[in-house]
Amino acid sequence: MIEITDKLAESPVQKIKFRGRNYFLKRDDLINYWFNGNKARKFHYYLNADLSAYKKVASCGGNQSNAMFSLAAFAKIKGLQFDYYIKPLPLFLKKNPVGNFKYALELGMNYIELPDYETFYKKVSSPEKTYDILGKDTLFIRQGGAEKEAEYGVKKMADEINLWAKENNIKKLSIFIQSGTGTTALFLQKHLNFTVYTTPNIGTGDYLRKQFALLDKNPENYPVILETKKKYVFGKPYAEFYNIWKEISEENNVEFELLYDPKTLIALDEHNAAVEGEIMYIHSGGQAGNESMLLRYKYEGII
Repeated sequence: MIEITDKLAESPVQKIKFRGRNYFLKRDDLINYWFNGNKARKFHYYLNADLSAYKKVASCGGNQSNAMFSLAAFAKIKGLQFDYYIKPLPLFLKKNPVGNFKYALELGMNYIELPDYETFYKKVSSPEKTYDILGKDTLFIRQGGAEKEAEYGVKKMADEINLWAKENNIKKLSIFIQSGTGTTALFLQKHLNFTVYTTPNIGTGDYLRKQFALLDKNPENYPVILETKKKYVFGKPYAEFYNIWKEISEENNVEFELLYDPKTLIALDEHNAAVEGEIMYIHSGGQAGNESMLLRYKYEGII
């Protein structure tokens, strides 16, 4: 097993080419094996925080969540129990753990299946939510790390990009980043000198704006939301998702992520002609989840 460490490296920027256009790629996937991409940014605050008052860290979400994987490692580093609340698992996954679920279990995750998961999710996702909603000894972190503390790490990324652009004399730069809850995109826009574009993966643009509002009431601070022409169901395998993922990964010898990146890349391809200046794409990590996604694509007969 790769050594678990809380040391976060500054992510490099490299040039890539995609469908005839040059881009800059911010390699946040290289920050740390356990805390890469937007999870490294969102959880940076907690890595440095004094959590001696807590015995547990808890969260909720999907059974292949990148946040679940990173929080399991985080809990291990901090010497805390990790409780993860989840919808009832498919029997096959219980008997044959794979991907992020497998890795989180190996790190000591304790999962709690909830038949009425949606009620629990609404309760813990309310603006009034407090960290000790599950007890004074439990640090609860919203699904995907959608907390105001995420701003600490995302600001560091914004500072890196602002400095990089200045050093490279780039005056006009547009940033493209995937969104689940939209937390990273929101705080990135707040601290960047450039426009941030993001694509909703879990829901619609309206869902994303509601998520933004939980953390910032001022719409002027929100990133630009770009939808794809076609509507997609989150988590469902699509041939065009696999094809665009394979194309950009092979062309640039960089493994992209197969759950969030494809839809974001399609939106980038559909809208980039209207974007002036240089474009930077943020690689938000999460490749550990590709193992389970590829199995789903095989099961669906797409590959």
